[in-house]
Amino acid sequence: MSEVAPAGKKPASTTSIEKIADGGYGEENLSIDLVSESELKRIQRKIDLRIMPWICLTYMFMRLNVNTVGNIAIINAEQKHDIKTQLHLSPSQWAWVISCFYYTYMGIEPFSTLMMKKTSPSFWISRIMVSWGIVACCGAAVQNYAGLITIRTLLGAAEGGFFPCILYYLAFWFRPEEITLRICFMLACSTFSGIISGFISYGVAFADGHGHLAGWRWLFIIEGLPPIVLGLLTIFILPDYPDSKATAKFLTEQERHIIKERLYDGAPEKTSATWNTRQAIDVLWNPTFWSFAGIWVGNALGNPTPSFVLPTVIFELGFTNSNISNVLTVPTSVAIFLTLVTCAIMVRKDIWNPFCVAFIRKDVPFDFKLLNVDIHLVQIINLICCVILMTVKQPIVRYIFILIARSVSNTVVNILWPSRVAALKGTTAVGLGIALSNVLSNIDGLIGPLIFSTVYGPSYHVSYSICAGILTVGIISIAVTGALVGRPVFRPLQAFNSRHSAT
Repeated sequence: MSEVAPAGKKPASTTSIEKIADGGYGEENLSIDLVSESELKRIQRKIDLRIMPWICLTYMFMRLNVNTVGNIAIINAEQKHDIKTQLHLSPSQWAWVISCFYYTYMGIEPFSTLMMKKTSPSFWISRIMVSWGIVACCGAAVQNYAGLITIRTLLGAAEGGFFPCILYYLAFWFRPEEITLRICFMLACSTFSGIISGFISYGVAFADGHGHLAGWRWLFIIEGLPPIVLGLLTIFILPDYPDSKATAKFLTEQERHIIKERLYDGAPEKTSATWNTRQAIDVLWNPTFWSFAGIWVGNALGNPTPSFVLPTVIFELGFTNSNISNVLTVPTSVAIFLTLVTCAIMVRKDIWNPFCVAFIRKDVPFDFKLLNVDIHLVQIINLICCVILMTVKQPIVRYIFILIARSVSNTVVNILWPSRVAALKGTTAVGLGIALSNVLSNIDGLIGPLIFSTVYGPSYHVSYSICAGILTVGIISIAVTGALVGRPVFRPLQAFNSRHSAT
């Protein structure tokens, strides 16, 4: 719906809103028929300033905690004060230490994501952070393999659901195409956790023996305390939903309803039931679930540089000591940040054409000739890196391609998250679909430690060969998914645009 602009002014892009609900207590005509694009941007900037800095900060510390196990693996290794030596851990036992976290982490994610809706985002995200911070600090007290397995298993249960909860939370505030830049910026900011973790590990190595604690024990404590503090603050800082008068006081009544009304058809709603069996069945019945699963699993298991083994892989290149190896993980985090931000901007501005553009822009028809050219290109670069890492032995060259592969692997899935959200319809479907997809994206935590077991080091020729094969499957899945979401039945945003154009 459009309106002729006054002379000398450009007509504003508008969104039609005919009825505004009065906070769930009836309906009231507020005579808001047109909302200009500039007004929408003003409201979104207001929301961004309120929630995005806090989300980015908390997610950064979440990734800091996930990356800790990789740094702990080699800290003070030369002095034989490392965790593997002190707890007498074999390579296979260390692989289980890493992977046991993901069994509970992945198992609890669907339940945890839906519980955010059942309770409230501020409460549930706060609960997750405080829980994992307490358990992480307890890691400093472990004395044997059994104790470490217990702590890692509990940590997975405590932390499970954090990322899908954040993504689910954003779906209540923004349309999928608007999530692209925000989720990529959040993930890009989280790469600073790798920078912080690398330097913290470097500094903590010099604290080895202080207070009769090994360096790795200090690392558990130092990286476990911030989530507790931030978690307690989250319950007071994070607003719940756009139409929550108690927590979204920074928005006016009119702004809250504008946000809610303009969400895509099938977006999650605060007033909808948390669980809908029909929607849950539809998630698994929809073929896009399985094609997206191929992308997520292919990228996760095809990643030639998973974070939990990265310091060890760099250490075994042979040109540095364990302390510097932790610092050398920092450039990989910088590379991820730059790649994610660049790709997010290019996708948002339609400079690149991953398949999400096909159903976000109503003026661009789906074109099989352009099918996922850019996503394929990024993933093919990853595949080339695998082949080079299999064949080249020079440490500096291998490190450079580890840098490239890590930045690429952390980009592919993240710029496709909005497409994954837009293919889901309904409050239960969105929450469950996001959670299950994130479960699949973390499958590398179960199988990755086995693929990159130290028995294959220092060349990891077998590991990279396996990654190359899995990446090939992931590339095929991208093509299949692009074809599926290009069909009208899987284009919810197109339906939204058509419905509002008619009004």
